[in-house]
Amino acid sequence: MEVGAESRAHGPAADSIKGHLRELVTHLRAHRSPLCREWVRRISEAGLLHRISDKEIYTEVRSVYDNYVDTLATGTIRRLQAYAQDLSERIIPRGVDTDEVIGIVLLLRDVLARSLFGKYRADFELLNRVLDAYEPAANRIATTVAVGFVQERDRIRDANVALRRINERLETEVRRIARALHEEAGPLLVSVHLALKETARDLPAPAKEQLAAVRERLNQVEDQLRQLSHELRPPMLDEMGLVPALRFLADGVGARRGLRVVLDDRLVTRVPPAVETVVYRVVQEGLANIVRHAHAKRAFVSLSIKGGDLLCVVRDDGVGMLEAARQSAGSRGLGLLGIRERLVALGGTLVISSTPGRGTRLRVTIPLGG
Repeated sequence: MEVGAESRAHGPAADSIKGHLRELVTHLRAHRSPLCREWVRRISEAGLLHRISDKEIYTEVRSVYDNYVDTLATGTIRRLQAYAQDLSERIIPRGVDTDEVIGIVLLLRDVLARSLFGKYRADFELLNRVLDAYEPAANRIATTVAVGFVQERDRIRDANVALRRINERLETEVRRIARALHEEAGPLLVSVHLALKETARDLPAPAKEQLAAVRERLNQVEDQLRQLSHELRPPMLDEMGLVPALRFLADGVGARRGLRVVLDDRLVTRVPPAVETVVYRVVQEGLANIVRHAHAKRAFVSLSIKGGDLLCVVRDDGVGMLEAARQSAGSRGLGLLGIRERLVALGGTLVISSTPGRGTRLRVTIPLGG
C-alpha cells in the first residue's frame, strides 16, 4: 500500500518523484536531531502532550519521526499503520486526545516542509518539485496516523467501559463480603464468647483456664476478622472519603507491621468514588509490597491535584530494586497488574521507579475530567 497515488505511476515523472523522495529522506535523516528538537519546541509552544513528561515526549518524538521518514523512504504505510496502533496504545492511557495527535503530526509536516524550503529555496523550481513529491505522502501519513488513533481510541474506550463495569461488580462483591464479616461473623463470635463464659461458671479451675485460653484465641480471631473487614472495604471510604480511609489504613499498617507511614494529602474536596476506590487500592497494594519486600522503616504517601489530574505517590526508604526487577514487578506482579487494569479503566497511569539502596516510588496519575 503506497503513500500517494503519484507513487503508483510509471515513467519519467514517477521516477523523478521517487528521486526527490529519496533525496529528501536523506536530508531528513541527516538532520534528525535538530529537526526533532525543533518539533519538540513547537509541540511545547502549542501546549500539546501536557500530560506526558518532557523525557517521554522526546522519546516518542524520535520514534514517530523515524517511522515517518521510513514511510517516506519505502512508499508503504502498512508498517506505519502498525506503528500508529502501537503508539496509540501507549499514549491514549496517558490522557492524549485525538486533537493533540493530529496537531503534532501536522506540526511535524510543517517542520519538515520548512526544512525543505531552507534546503531548496535557492531553486524555486526544484523546491516546487520536491514539495509536489512530499505533500501527497505527508497528507497520507497524517491521515493514516489520525485514523489509526481514532480507531484505537474507540477500541480502548469500549474496553475501559467493560473494565469499569467489572471493577464495579468486584467492589460490590467485596463490599458485601466485608459487611458479612462485620455484621454476621462478629455477632456470631460474641455469642460464642457468651456461651463459653456461661459454660465456665460450673467448671473446675483447670477447665476454666483452658476455656480462658480458647476465649483469648477467639479474641484474636475477632480482631483479625474486624481488621480484614475494614481493609477489604473500609466503611469510611464510602462515608467519609479517601483521606480518612487512608489514615485508617496507614495507622493499621503501622500498628501491625511497625512501618511508619507518613500521609501528606492536599485534597480539599472529594473526588469521584471510582477514583477514590482505585487510589485506595493503589496505596493498599503499595504498602503491602513495602512491608513484604522493601525492608523499609518509613513509607510516604502523598495526594494532590494538578492540572485536572489526581496524583498519588507511594514511596519508601527501603532497599530498592534493580531495573530488571522493577520492570518485572510492574508487568507481572499480580497485585500491580490488577492495579494497572483498574487505572487503565479510568485513563490513569502507573509509573514505578527505583534505585538499589534508595527505595521505590509508585506514581499514579488519574484524570478527573470525566
